[in-house]
Amino acid sequence: MGILDGISRPNIRKLERDKDINGLINALKNKDPNVRFDAENAFIRIRDESLVDPLIRALNDENSDVRWNAASALGKIGSKEATDYLIPLLKDEKWFVRMHTAISLGEIGNDNAVDPLMECLNDEKIRNNVVLSLGKIGNNRATVFLIELLKDDDPVFRSNVLEALGMIGDEKAVEPLIEALKDDDISIKKHAAESLGKIGSKKAIEPLNQALKDKRWYVRLRIEEALKEIETKNKKIN
Repeated sequence: MGILDGISRPNIRKLERDKDINGLINALKNKDPNVRFDAENAFIRIRDESLVDPLIRALNDENSDVRWNAASALGKIGSKEATDYLIPLLKDEKWFVRMHTAISLGEIGNDNAVDPLMECLNDEKIRNNVVLSLGKIGNNRATVFLIELLKDDDPVFRSNVLEALGMIGDEKAVEPLIEALKDDDISIKKHAAESLGKIGSKKAIEPLNQALKDKRWYVRLRIEEALKEIETKNKKIN
């Protein structure tokens, strides 16, 4: 019997010290989620280029726990070369593999992932993760698609879309964000204000001042912060 049989608890610290890559990959198959978590974090702490290839190979493992943990570790390591190998997992049969893959592609931030991620916007299980990853990548190509998603009925999803638009920072999003300020939903209003602050357009100043009439102090606080952010950004420009 080896150091790991899928049930016993491996010594992750020893595997990490020894840089036993195969042992850590095997630990990703362990039935104990704490062991899998520790193994993933060991990969992240080691942060050695020698890890990337074994983790990429692990993306094709028959065990879905190995696939999602490998995808997650590659994202946290930030390996751009892993992008093309991660993209196929956006179609994985297991939704949690797709979810962690989408998150990792956002963490890596490679523009090559933009189109494949946009193709997943109809995947109900992961679409919130997809829009936030598009925001983290920050490519303006996603702006028009995200603006269209503001018509969605789900306020949680719309809030994430608004947050993503703020991360991208494209001026084309200013008018839709101003329109979202009129929504009575707290999360929508706050995210719209925050994103307008991040973009820093002077066009948003008057609508934000109007929105200060909101009776909820915590909404007004976010709006005031957005106005200060716009003022700061424009001072730097001038």
